[in-house]
Amino acid sequence: MAAIQEKDVWQAADALLFEGARPTIERVRQKLGRGSPNTVSAHIDTWFAHLGGRIKDPGAFAAPPAIPDPVIQAAKHFWEVAQAESRRDVDQRVQEGLAAAVENVEAAKERASVAEAAAFDAAAKLSRSQAEAVELRSEIEQLRLAAAASDARLQEARSLNEDLRARVQQAEASVVAVRETARQDLASAQERAAAVERRALLEIDAERTARGKADKRAEALEGRLQAATADALAAQAKHAEQLATSRAENRRLSGALASAEAAAEADRRKIEDLLREVEEVKGQARAVTSQEDLADRVIAAFKANSPKAAVAKRSAKRAVRA
Repeated sequence: MAAIQEKDVWQAADALLFEGARPTIERVRQKLGRGSPNTVSAHIDTWFAHLGGRIKDPGAFAAPPAIPDPVIQAAKHFWEVAQAESRRDVDQRVQEGLAAAVENVEAAKERASVAEAAAFDAAAKLSRSQAEAVELRSEIEQLRLAAAASDARLQEARSLNEDLRARVQQAEASVVAVRETARQDLASAQERAAAVERRALLEIDAERTARGKADKRAEALEGRLQAATADALAAQAKHAEQLATSRAENRRLSGALASAEAAAEADRRKIEDLLREVEEVKGQARAVTSQEDLADRVIAAFKANSPKAAVAKRSAKRAVRA
């Protein structure tokens, strides 16, 4: 759809004027069947601005030949009425604007006083805020240090989490392997159980066959068992009697053994004392022997050097030569 042009609005306004109606935005839009209010309003303003000159110039704004003169007079009347209403509207808007401006000035003064009070409060708040800011900086620094420590702990926790995750993965892999092994073991066990069951059934059948034979043998053995039981009871009584005798003998031998061990301990001590005395005598004998050997050597040397010994030696030599 094409946009509304100025000539379209002027033609619609002219048509409304010829019809005896005052051109307005809504009437022009109804006449055209389209158009935005802003566009139509701007074109109507230009239409009103040029309407007086067009009325004065019959060539520029001439009524169709078929329009009677009263219609033209009515159009002029409407134009004059429109101009008067426009002037009244302008005066009213000016008065309203002045009143609004005065109200705005008063409101601005009130806002200025409020703003001044607010500025004083803001200055006081600023001082408090600066003190609070210093405290907040200290708290922020403490929080920053705490955050750094938390980050370190978080990093440590993440590392621990990674380790735990790796361990969990290993555990899961181990579980999978164990499950697979268990499944295989279960299958093998089921196979073995089936084989055992088959063998058990066969053995049960064989046992049933053997049980009949065993019953017959049991009857024969029962008689032998009764005889063996009687023999066993007799042997048990005899064994009990022998056991009592053996226990009495053991008690007697235990007393004798204790006496013999005490005597042996006394003899061992006496032997040790005698051995010590023998060692002392041997020591004394060795000392005496040493002294006797020394005396013998001295006597032998003295005899060898005496005159009688020299004569005896010469006599012996002569006897040997003869």
